[in-house]
Amino acid sequence: MPCTILLLIQPDERLEKRTYARFQSIDDCVNRVFAIYESLLERKYPEMPVIHYDIAELFDFMDELKDIVCLVQQEGASEYVPRNKQWIKEQIFANMGRTFKKERKSWEEEA
Repeated sequence: MPCTILLLIQPDERLEKRTYARFQSIDDCVNRVFAIYESLLERKYPEMPVIHYDIAELFDFMDELKDIVCLVQQEGASEYVPRNKQWIKEQIFANMGRTFKKERKSWEEEA
């Protein structure tokens, strides 16, 4: 379903560190959360050519943030609906499930 999503992040107590980004889909928003965490890992472990992590580590990272929320506006609606950290985690989990199904289908077609 088409929508506009604002991802709002405040990493710590410093108000000047607050950021936001606008997306046209939940998957794009979720992918940004992945990218933010992966960028942090790349800076933390620059010597590692490939970095692996699991969903629990990503969720721990999210829990360490001062705040992370989404404002979701469905197509045709005039207001944004606030969505909390738990909702974002649920969207991440759903996104991973869809990605796994796509990859599994691709593997089965190749076999």
